[in-house]
Amino acid sequence: MTVLVPLVVVVPLLAATLVALTGAVLPNRGADAAGLAAAVVPAVLAALLVGRTAGRLLVYWFGDWRPQPGSFPLGIAFTVDRIAAGFALFVFTLLTAALVFSWRYLEQQHYLYIVLMLAFGGATAGFVLTGDLFNMFVFFELMSVAAFALTAYHVEERSPLQGAFNFAVSNTIGAFLVLFGIALLYGRTGSLNLAETGLRLARDGRHDGLVVAAFTLVACGFLVKAAIVPFHFWLADAHATAPAPVCVLFSGVMVELGIYAVARIYWTVFAGVLGDFQHPIRDVLLGVGALTAVLGAVMCALQRHLKRLLAYSTIAHAGCFVIGVALLSADGLAGTALSVIAHGLAKGALFLAGGILLVTQREIDELRLQGRGRGLRITGLAWLVAAVALASPPFLGTFTGHALIDDAATPLGYWWVPAVLAFATIVSTGAILRAGARVFLGAGDREDPLLSKEPTEAFAPEERSNVPIMSAVTLLLAAAGLAVGSLTGLAAGAVDAAHRFTDRLSYTAAVLDQRRPAPVPHAVWHTTTASIAWSIVTLVGAFAVAWLTLHRARLPRRLTRVLAAGVAPLRAAHSGHIGDYVAWLTFGTAVIGGLFALTIR
Repeated sequence: MTVLVPLVVVVPLLAATLVALTGAVLPNRGADAAGLAAAVVPAVLAALLVGRTAGRLLVYWFGDWRPQPGSFPLGIAFTVDRIAAGFALFVFTLLTAALVFSWRYLEQQHYLYIVLMLAFGGATAGFVLTGDLFNMFVFFELMSVAAFALTAYHVEERSPLQGAFNFAVSNTIGAFLVLFGIALLYGRTGSLNLAETGLRLARDGRHDGLVVAAFTLVACGFLVKAAIVPFHFWLADAHATAPAPVCVLFSGVMVELGIYAVARIYWTVFAGVLGDFQHPIRDVLLGVGALTAVLGAVMCALQRHLKRLLAYSTIAHAGCFVIGVALLSADGLAGTALSVIAHGLAKGALFLAGGILLVTQREIDELRLQGRGRGLRITGLAWLVAAVALASPPFLGTFTGHALIDDAATPLGYWWVPAVLAFATIVSTGAILRAGARVFLGAGDREDPLLSKEPTEAFAPEERSNVPIMSAVTLLLAAAGLAVGSLTGLAAGAVDAAHRFTDRLSYTAAVLDQRRPAPVPHAVWHTTTASIAWSIVTLVGAFAVAWLTLHRARLPRRLTRVLAAGVAPLRAAHSGHIGDYVAWLTFGTAVIGGLFALTIR
């Protein structure tokens, strides 16, 4: 079975190379067929790996450079646990949906679009499967380069170029942070293998400035890529200008990948040396996650450009994901994993619905689209289903993920975590419901002075539409996102996988000594009354916020002026100038690093 592991990465990357070489003479439908095949095959392989990683860790050593027990690992390995395999399966599921949606969405130089999408998927799979620090960096940068190009796919327009430039500069700085952190770890341990690096740090036992600096640099570098406040500014610019199918991967995969990296590196590399300082690490990361969730939700509520609205909703949910990881517990990690699945499917459907509006109505502005989506009934239904999935209703959508995070936080004394998750969910989902009601039902006021006016997205003349297929894919993703919360087997599997993911000693023994991971206690999680109560609050609250914001003219003018004055500084901070973004990035890294330096002693 281990021979299948590298094929998950090789198939899409090899297919991308072949399509790049032959695409100029290959018909568009031929490139589409090749792209779909290259997405479906690794999805099937990843599904097989998910089944084979139950209770075990698959390790594939390239060139069969397998170390003898107790010796130094010279080779490079792919290490596959259930969470890594599941993430790879999720990546190729979304990639397949995006490629089906794109069958006739882009015509000009269509094969280059397929090449970039396959490169993105293959690099992402390589990132989650690798067991080597430097390979993580390489795969993430390959994915980032493909993402930059996809953002600026309409290279003849100004907005995509500006969005791609902001995206590239911010993420390149994040990459340098990661690279510097890796260099510090290599200087201390002499190894790049995740298991060996963690083992050497634990044996050394020093939590001095070098270790703290390395942890800060690596964590902040990946948090930049996860668009966590104050590193988040690039994300809305990239989402607003990238083609809608691309945003499915940006929102459902790329942001979550940065959070996955923080979790993977903490538990495999730093837990052995910084494990006694869980409380300060937890506090700092929880603060960052809470700030991201709240700010992302507020900015989401201020948008009228639908793709920017969805982008800020992604930021809000990313904050919730960070909170789950920051609890440094298996249940919190499991909650994040389940939330990522439900969110990625539902948010992917919403972005695809935005793409349908763009190709049919030539518009993406909520106020200008008022009532113009009435004829798109399937698209409107998909928008509603996806929004409800994000609202965390009982036993549907993101419910199980949020409930696991809530239940993991309360025993640790973080009683406020459920309230933060509820606020972020209510405000961001309320904005999505507001936009859907205005566009597909024609409800609400014609104007809203609190909403930020953004340049509209141009509709490229070479884009074509096959609305029935596009609508079917959109509705299927939305329904899948809604169903995630009802899958009790998936929840049980996520909890078990998270307990194994956080078991550093078993990971190290499996990689370096070829020993089967030790069994973990059977974890049982039961739905609590509190989690059901919070889910009802978020569902009702989201619809209430949607109704109130649709009829904002009924509010007292004085209250509207106060709200406008309160959000003015937030609008000013999101200036669109890359110099401001770099300044915030530098400031955030210094603050987070300073807090770690002061608290980890």
